[in-house]
Amino acid sequence: MMGFKAKLKNESGVILMASTMGVFIMLSLFAFYLARFSVVETRTGGYHTQDIKARNLAMTGIELGLHSYKSSRDVSGIDGNFNNGTYSVRFDSQYDESGSSLPKEHYLTLKSKAKIDDVERNIRLLISSLPEAFCFSFYGNNVSSQTFVEPNGSIYGDMFYNGSVESNSGTNNGSTYIGSGSGGILLTSAPAFPVLDDTQYNDLLFEAESHQGTYNNYALDFDGNNDFIKINNSNDINTGSHHTNKTIEAWFKVDNKNVSSHKQTIYEQGGTVRGLNIYIFGGALYVGGWNEPESRWNPGTWLSTNSIQSNTWHHVALTLSGGNSVSNNAFKGYLDGIQFGSGKGSKLWHHPGDVSIGRNRDTKFHSGDFGSARYFSGLIDEVRLWNTTRTGAQIYSKKDSVLSGDESGLTAYYNFQENSGSVANDGQTQSNNDGSINNGATWTSGPPLSKMNNSTFENRTINLSSYSDNKLLSGSDIIISSSTVNGPGYIIADGNITISSNSVINGDIYIVCSGNLTVNNSQLGTSLTSVVVSYSRGSADYQNSTAYGLLISKGNSLQLNGMTHYGAVLNHSSTFTMASNSSVIGSVVSKYSVDFQGNGSSITRGNLPEFVGKDIGLNPFVVPGSYLEF
Repeated sequence: MMGFKAKLKNESGVILMASTMGVFIMLSLFAFYLARFSVVETRTGGYHTQDIKARNLAMTGIELGLHSYKSSRDVSGIDGNFNNGTYSVRFDSQYDESGSSLPKEHYLTLKSKAKIDDVERNIRLLISSLPEAFCFSFYGNNVSSQTFVEPNGSIYGDMFYNGSVESNSGTNNGSTYIGSGSGGILLTSAPAFPVLDDTQYNDLLFEAESHQGTYNNYALDFDGNNDFIKINNSNDINTGSHHTNKTIEAWFKVDNKNVSSHKQTIYEQGGTVRGLNIYIFGGALYVGGWNEPESRWNPGTWLSTNSIQSNTWHHVALTLSGGNSVSNNAFKGYLDGIQFGSGKGSKLWHHPGDVSIGRNRDTKFHSGDFGSARYFSGLIDEVRLWNTTRTGAQIYSKKDSVLSGDESGLTAYYNFQENSGSVANDGQTQSNNDGSINNGATWTSGPPLSKMNNSTFENRTINLSSYSDNKLLSGSDIIISSSTVNGPGYIIADGNITISSNSVINGDIYIVCSGNLTVNNSQLGTSLTSVVVSYSRGSADYQNSTAYGLLISKGNSLQLNGMTHYGAVLNHSSTFTMASNSSVIGSVVSKYSVDFQGNGSSITRGNLPEFVGKDIGLNPFVVPGSYLEF
């Protein structure tokens, strides 16, 4: 019995121990799974927090991108780091986030990507480069007044008018909306009339008013060994009839004025019996002329001055006013616009032999010696050949200004603005005496010159890149006729601008004037991606022309007569007429009503310019419903 009780007691102990171990194991397992659950929950909560942070960072990128585009039209992209994460902002003018083409040419996709650890969020918006009002074919804000009579013209697309629409007026394909009055569908939340920020235009006009327009001037650099320009014989310069009146001008910068081993020829024409030359020798500048057999201007006249410096820009001029016989004071020399000498001279008889800049072909010098191949070492610019005798006052007043090329008596003009190639163009004058650049003379910066205050361009190619800050400035009027203007850049006049006679104003150009703007039989811009922005404070008259871009009129009247305009029109003029089958393909936003004169004129909803990187004075807007997280 005692053995049985002892056995029972031992078995009870084993059972108790086993039970205790079981409970321990169960509690351990529960604690393990509880801890694991806690870790999972913590990790999930961490991901959720990171996701919120990444989304907020992406939103910050969106806001930065909008601010950048509104303030400067900058689309270069933004990258940054914040809150232990990175963000990247990009603009796309062609595609959305899925690679599909954008619905309008003037749309941009603004995409912002943010990443914190391995959590990434993407957000996009679509931006229109123009305010909401330009979503209509026509937007009018002539409060309490009637708009046009539709039978006198056509509008294709939706129209908004903040006033009343006359009976039977409206659109041919679209809806007519009104903000007040009658004649259409009441639109209670109409877009605001665009606010134009004139700051840029005012600043540009102030520049034109106060500044003659310094430009990027180029010159040719001659090595003194074999570089030169050859100009073929020309009736305008050296052959043809007798040359009674002559003026030769040039800017030069000699490397070493004290060279005495040879003459350094800047310019020469003629030969050993008759001719003209300009050269440097032994520290002095010489201008010379002679005509031995006919007038007995023999040995000739050489005027000199030692008031020149090495490595310094100087202006030199010689003038001739001669007759059949030698007379006193017929030959004069000028340095930097000031006369330094006067002597005998006569007219020059016919004198063939190629004209040279930077060397002499065949000439004679003050010392009586003859020779060729006397090369110039240094820079030469603004070589001007006249068949008139310029006065000292004329030389002085125009030496620092770039010429238009149509000045009376100007027969050849080499300003070396090509900045490349092997031809010294005389395209500015009607003579077209082009010169050939030989043996590698190179382009470099020229003397600081300015455009003349009043500018007339006819049969010209104007490269705005040659002007300082790409700005062609005039304190008065600008006239462009039968010419081509290449951008990017600005044409600005504190006066009127006239563009006519099949002129072409290529893209990425602003035309700004304080007076009247007249465009006749010409083209502004080439496409909606290469546009012209025109801004006028006076009346604007566009006739029989084609334009791509943005037309802003702030004068008394705007007239489109036989005009085709692709893009946007912003009108502040109280009188706005469209006549002779004029058409606008894009959008018209007008503070006042438009007067269709003739049934052929029309406004058709179309694509608008992008204006990427351009300050046009108009804020863009976010396209409604374009917000997307992806």
